[in-house]
Amino acid sequence: RMRRRRWLRALIAVFVVIVAVLAYGYAETYRIEVKEYAFTDPELPAAFEGTRVVLITDIHRGPFLSQDRVRSLVERVNALVPDLVLLGGDFVFMGTDYAASCFEELAELKAPLGRIAVLGNHDYGDYQKGEDGPALVIEAAADAGITLLRDEGLWVEAQEERIYIAGANDYSVGKPSIPAALEGTSRDDFVLLLSHSPDLAEKLPEGAVDLVLAGHTHGGQVTVFGLWAPHVPSDYGHKYRTGLVETDLTTVVVSNGIGTSTIPPVRLLARPQIVVITLENGPNG
Repeated sequence: RMRRRRWLRALIAVFVVIVAVLAYGYAETYRIEVKEYAFTDPELPAAFEGTRVVLITDIHRGPFLSQDRVRSLVERVNALVPDLVLLGGDFVFMGTDYAASCFEELAELKAPLGRIAVLGNHDYGDYQKGEDGPALVIEAAADAGITLLRDEGLWVEAQEERIYIAGANDYSVGKPSIPAALEGTSRDDFVLLLSHSPDLAEKLPEGAVDLVLAGHTHGGQVTVFGLWAPHVPSDYGHKYRTGLVETDLTTVVVSNGIGTSTIPPVRLLARPQIVVITLENGPNG
Protein backbone atom coordinates (compact mmCIF):
# COMPACT_ATOMS: atom_id res chain seq x y z
CA ARG A 1 0.00 0.00 0.00
CA MET A 2 2.86 2.43 0.84
CA ARG A 3 4.50 1.69 -2.50
CA ARG A 4 1.22 2.39 -4.29
CA ARG A 5 0.94 5.76 -2.55
CA ARG A 6 4.48 6.67 -3.55
CA TRP A 7 3.73 5.80 -7.17
CA LEU A 8 0.54 7.86 -7.00
CA ARG A 9 2.40 10.86 -5.59
CA ALA A 10 5.06 10.51 -8.26
CA LEU A 11 2.43 10.41 -11.00
CA ILE A 12 0.69 13.47 -9.57
CA ALA A 13 4.01 15.31 -9.43
CA VAL A 14 4.78 14.44 -13.04
CA PHE A 15 1.30 15.55 -14.10
CA VAL A 16 1.69 18.89 -12.27
CA VAL A 17 5.06 19.49 -13.95
CA ILE A 18 3.65 18.69 -17.41
CA VAL A 19 0.69 21.04 -16.86
CA ALA A 20 3.00 23.80 -15.61
CA VAL A 21 5.32 23.45 -18.61
CA LEU A 22 2.41 23.49 -21.06
CA ALA A 23 0.90 26.53 -19.35
CA TYR A 24 4.20 28.39 -19.50
CA GLY A 25 4.75 27.28 -23.10
CA TYR A 26 1.33 28.57 -24.12
CA ALA A 27 1.90 31.88 -22.34
CA GLU A 28 5.25 32.30 -24.10
CA THR A 29 3.54 32.31 -27.50
CA TYR A 30 2.16 35.76 -26.56
CA ARG A 31 5.48 37.19 -25.33
CA ILE A 32 6.79 38.71 -28.57
CA GLU A 33 10.23 40.24 -28.22
CA VAL A 34 11.89 42.83 -30.44
CA LYS A 35 15.30 41.54 -31.50
CA GLU A 36 17.63 44.20 -32.92
CA TYR A 37 20.73 43.83 -35.08
CA ALA A 38 23.06 46.27 -36.81
CA PHE A 39 24.41 45.13 -40.17
CA THR A 40 27.44 46.94 -41.56
CA ASP A 41 28.55 46.61 -45.16
CA PRO A 42 30.82 48.75 -47.38
CA GLU A 43 28.50 48.26 -50.36
CA LEU A 44 25.54 49.95 -48.68
CA PRO A 45 24.85 53.25 -50.47
CA ALA A 46 25.08 56.34 -48.26
CA ALA A 47 21.41 57.15 -48.81
CA PHE A 48 20.48 53.96 -46.94
CA GLU A 49 22.65 54.63 -43.88
CA GLY A 50 20.50 53.99 -40.80
CA THR A 51 17.67 52.31 -42.73
CA ARG A 52 15.49 50.27 -40.36
CA VAL A 53 14.37 46.97 -41.84
CA VAL A 54 11.73 45.01 -39.93
CA LEU A 55 11.37 41.28 -40.55
CA ILE A 56 8.14 39.48 -39.66
CA THR A 57 7.86 35.81 -40.47
CA ASP A 58 5.89 32.66 -39.64
CA ILE A 59 2.74 34.42 -38.49
CA HIS A 60 0.78 31.16 -38.87
CA ARG A 61 -2.63 32.80 -38.82
CA GLY A 62 -4.97 29.90 -38.09
CA PRO A 63 -6.88 28.15 -35.31
CA PHE A 64 -4.25 29.12 -32.72
CA LEU A 65 -3.43 32.68 -33.80
CA SER A 66 -6.37 35.01 -34.25
CA GLN A 67 -6.94 37.97 -36.53
CA ASP A 68 -6.87 40.20 -33.44
CA ARG A 69 -3.35 39.02 -32.67
CA VAL A 70 -2.26 39.85 -36.22
CA ARG A 71 -3.76 43.32 -35.73
CA SER A 72 -1.81 43.74 -32.49
CA LEU A 73 1.36 42.60 -34.26
CA VAL A 74 0.89 45.21 -36.98
CA GLU A 75 0.42 47.94 -34.36
CA ARG A 76 3.68 46.93 -32.66
CA VAL A 77 5.56 46.94 -35.96
CA ASN A 78 4.22 50.35 -36.97
CA ALA A 79 5.26 51.72 -33.57
CA LEU A 80 8.86 50.78 -34.47
CA VAL A 81 8.66 53.22 -37.43
CA PRO A 82 10.30 50.93 -39.99
CA ASP A 83 11.62 52.16 -43.32
CA LEU A 84 11.14 48.77 -44.96
CA VAL A 85 9.03 45.78 -43.87
CA LEU A 86 9.89 42.28 -45.08
CA LEU A 87 7.48 39.39 -44.59
CA GLY A 88 9.14 35.98 -44.59
CA GLY A 89 6.26 33.65 -45.40
CA ASP A 90 4.08 31.10 -43.59
CA PHE A 91 1.27 33.57 -43.25
CA VAL A 92 -1.20 30.74 -42.57
CA PHE A 93 -1.38 27.45 -40.71
CA MET A 94 -3.84 24.59 -41.23
CA GLY A 95 -5.51 26.14 -44.24
CA THR A 96 -4.85 28.85 -46.81
CA ASP A 97 -8.39 30.15 -46.27
CA TYR A 98 -6.96 32.11 -43.32
CA ALA A 99 -4.99 34.26 -45.78
CA ALA A 100 -7.66 36.92 -46.33
CA SER A 101 -8.03 37.75 -42.63
CA CYS A 102 -4.25 37.77 -42.14
CA PHE A 103 -3.56 40.16 -45.00
CA GLU A 104 -6.53 42.34 -44.08
CA GLU A 105 -4.43 43.33 -41.05
CA LEU A 106 -1.03 43.30 -42.81
CA ALA A 107 -2.42 45.85 -45.26
CA GLU A 108 -2.12 48.40 -42.42
CA LEU A 109 1.67 48.04 -42.19
CA LYS A 110 3.42 51.35 -42.83
CA ALA A 111 6.88 51.56 -44.39
CA PRO A 112 7.95 54.27 -46.87
CA LEU A 113 10.41 52.02 -48.74
CA GLY A 114 7.89 49.24 -49.19
CA ARG A 115 6.31 46.07 -47.82
CA ILE A 116 7.75 43.00 -49.50
CA ALA A 117 6.93 39.32 -48.96
CA VAL A 118 7.78 35.77 -49.98
CA LEU A 119 5.86 32.52 -49.60
CA GLY A 120 6.52 29.88 -46.95
CA ASN A 121 5.82 26.17 -47.10
CA HIS A 122 2.44 26.42 -45.31
CA ASP A 123 1.29 29.01 -47.84
CA TYR A 124 1.16 26.26 -50.47
CA GLY A 125 -1.69 24.45 -48.75
CA ASP A 126 -1.50 20.73 -48.06
CA TYR A 127 1.62 20.20 -50.15
CA GLN A 128 2.21 16.80 -48.55
CA LYS A 129 -0.78 15.55 -50.55
CA GLY A 130 0.65 17.00 -53.73
CA GLU A 131 -1.45 20.16 -53.67
CA ASP A 132 0.24 23.35 -54.84
CA GLY A 133 -2.21 25.88 -53.53
CA PRO A 134 -0.72 29.30 -52.82
CA ALA A 135 -3.39 31.05 -54.92
CA LEU A 136 -5.36 32.37 -51.93
CA VAL A 137 -2.22 33.76 -50.29
CA ILE A 138 -1.07 35.36 -53.55
CA GLU A 139 -4.49 36.96 -54.04
CA ALA A 140 -4.65 38.22 -50.44
CA ALA A 141 -1.18 39.77 -50.68
CA ALA A 142 -2.15 41.56 -53.89
CA ASP A 143 -5.38 42.85 -52.34
CA ALA A 144 -3.34 44.20 -49.40
CA GLY A 145 -0.96 46.04 -51.72
CA ILE A 146 2.00 43.97 -50.52
CA THR A 147 4.64 43.06 -53.09
CA LEU A 148 5.09 39.29 -53.28
CA LEU A 149 8.37 38.13 -54.81
CA ARG A 150 8.64 34.67 -56.35
CA ASP A 151 12.20 34.12 -57.62
CA GLU A 152 12.50 37.76 -58.57
CA GLY A 153 13.61 41.03 -57.09
CA LEU A 154 13.21 44.78 -57.18
CA TRP A 155 15.33 47.85 -56.72
CA VAL A 156 14.50 50.09 -53.78
CA GLU A 157 15.61 53.67 -54.45
CA ALA A 158 16.49 56.63 -52.24
CA GLN A 159 18.19 59.88 -53.28
CA GLU A 160 19.17 58.43 -56.68
CA GLU A 161 20.86 55.42 -55.02
CA ARG A 162 19.47 51.94 -54.77
CA ILE A 163 19.62 48.53 -53.11
CA TYR A 164 18.23 45.25 -54.39
CA ILE A 165 15.69 43.12 -52.54
CA ALA A 166 15.49 39.56 -53.86
CA GLY A 167 12.73 37.13 -52.92
CA ALA A 168 12.98 33.37 -53.34
CA ASN A 169 10.34 30.71 -53.67
CA ASP A 170 10.11 28.39 -50.68
CA TYR A 171 13.13 26.10 -50.37
CA SER A 172 11.22 22.91 -49.53
CA VAL A 173 8.15 23.32 -51.74
CA GLY A 174 8.67 26.03 -54.34
CA LYS A 175 11.92 24.87 -56.01
CA PRO A 176 13.65 28.27 -55.89
CA SER A 177 15.82 29.62 -58.70
CA ILE A 178 18.64 31.74 -57.31
CA PRO A 179 19.76 33.02 -60.75
CA ALA A 180 16.23 34.26 -61.44
CA ALA A 181 15.96 35.95 -58.05
CA LEU A 182 19.30 37.74 -58.50
CA GLU A 183 18.98 38.58 -62.19
CA GLY A 184 20.46 41.97 -63.07
CA THR A 185 22.63 42.32 -59.96
CA SER A 186 26.41 42.42 -59.62
CA ARG A 187 28.90 41.87 -56.81
CA ASP A 188 29.14 45.66 -56.38
CA ASP A 189 25.45 46.02 -55.53
CA PHE A 190 24.02 45.81 -52.05
CA VAL A 191 21.75 42.75 -52.25
CA LEU A 192 19.38 41.54 -49.55
CA LEU A 193 17.71 38.15 -50.07
CA LEU A 194 14.43 37.29 -48.37
CA SER A 195 13.94 33.53 -48.07
CA HIS A 196 11.49 31.64 -45.89
CA SER A 197 14.06 28.94 -45.14
CA PRO A 198 17.63 29.85 -44.17
CA ASP A 199 18.92 26.71 -45.90
CA LEU A 200 18.90 28.56 -49.22
CA ALA A 201 21.90 30.54 -47.96
CA GLU A 202 24.04 27.44 -48.50
CA LYS A 203 23.30 27.50 -52.24
CA LEU A 204 24.25 31.10 -53.03
CA PRO A 205 27.08 32.13 -55.35
CA GLU A 206 29.96 33.56 -53.32
CA GLY A 207 29.74 37.34 -52.97
CA ALA A 208 26.34 37.60 -54.67
CA VAL A 209 24.22 38.37 -51.58
CA ASP A 210 25.21 40.61 -48.68
CA LEU A 211 22.45 39.67 -46.25
CA VAL A 212 19.86 36.88 -46.05
CA LEU A 213 16.77 37.24 -43.88
CA ALA A 214 14.81 34.09 -43.05
CA GLY A 215 12.57 32.30 -40.57
CA HIS A 216 11.01 28.81 -40.72
CA THR A 217 12.95 27.26 -37.82
CA HIS A 218 10.95 29.02 -35.05
CA GLY A 219 14.10 29.14 -32.94
CA GLY A 220 13.54 25.44 -32.39
CA GLN A 221 10.17 26.42 -30.83
CA VAL A 222 10.60 23.99 -27.92
CA THR A 223 14.12 24.16 -26.51
CA VAL A 224 16.18 23.03 -23.55
CA PHE A 225 17.26 26.20 -21.70
CA GLY A 226 17.11 28.09 -25.02
CA LEU A 227 20.28 26.33 -26.17
CA TRP A 228 19.17 23.15 -27.91
CA ALA A 229 16.01 21.92 -29.60
CA PRO A 230 15.03 18.31 -30.31
CA HIS A 231 13.77 19.33 -33.74
CA VAL A 232 14.99 22.09 -36.06
CA PRO A 233 13.45 22.02 -39.57
CA SER A 234 16.73 22.57 -41.41
CA ASP A 235 19.08 20.33 -43.36
CA TYR A 236 21.90 21.94 -41.37
CA GLY A 237 20.69 21.19 -37.88
CA HIS A 238 21.21 23.87 -35.27
CA LYS A 239 23.35 26.07 -37.50
CA TYR A 240 20.30 28.07 -38.56
CA ARG A 241 18.13 27.60 -35.48
CA THR A 242 18.08 31.29 -34.60
CA GLY A 243 19.99 34.55 -34.69
CA LEU A 244 22.94 35.92 -36.65
CA VAL A 245 24.96 33.38 -38.65
CA GLU A 246 28.13 34.28 -40.55
CA THR A 247 28.96 31.89 -43.40
CA ASP A 248 31.64 31.78 -46.08
CA LEU A 249 29.03 32.93 -48.59
CA THR A 250 26.97 35.56 -46.79
CA THR A 251 25.47 36.76 -43.50
CA VAL A 252 22.15 35.27 -42.37
CA VAL A 253 19.68 36.55 -39.79
CA VAL A 254 17.13 33.92 -38.72
CA SER A 255 14.03 35.04 -36.83
CA ASN A 256 12.14 32.87 -34.34
CA GLY A 257 8.98 34.00 -36.12
CA ILE A 258 5.61 34.78 -34.55
CA GLY A 259 3.33 31.74 -34.55
CA THR A 260 3.59 28.05 -33.77
CA SER A 261 3.35 24.82 -35.75
CA THR A 262 2.56 22.36 -32.98
CA ILE A 263 -0.56 21.07 -31.27
CA PRO A 264 -0.88 22.20 -28.53
CA PRO A 265 0.51 25.62 -29.55
CA VAL A 266 3.49 26.15 -27.24
CA ARG A 267 6.96 27.66 -27.23
CA LEU A 268 9.63 26.92 -24.67
CA LEU A 269 12.49 29.40 -24.30
CA ALA A 270 12.19 30.36 -27.97
CA ARG A 271 10.12 33.52 -27.76
CA PRO A 272 8.35 34.85 -30.85
CA GLN A 273 10.23 37.72 -32.44
CA ILE A 274 9.94 40.90 -34.42
CA VAL A 275 13.41 41.42 -35.91
CA VAL A 276 14.80 44.90 -36.61
CA ILE A 277 17.98 45.30 -38.69
CA THR A 278 19.62 48.70 -38.93
CA LEU A 279 21.74 49.03 -42.08
CA GLU A 280 25.05 50.83 -41.78
CA ASN A 281 27.83 51.67 -44.19
CA GLY A 282 31.29 50.59 -43.11
CA PRO A 283 33.83 47.77 -43.21
CA ASN A 284 32.59 44.21 -42.67
CA GLY A 285 32.91 42.80 -39.19
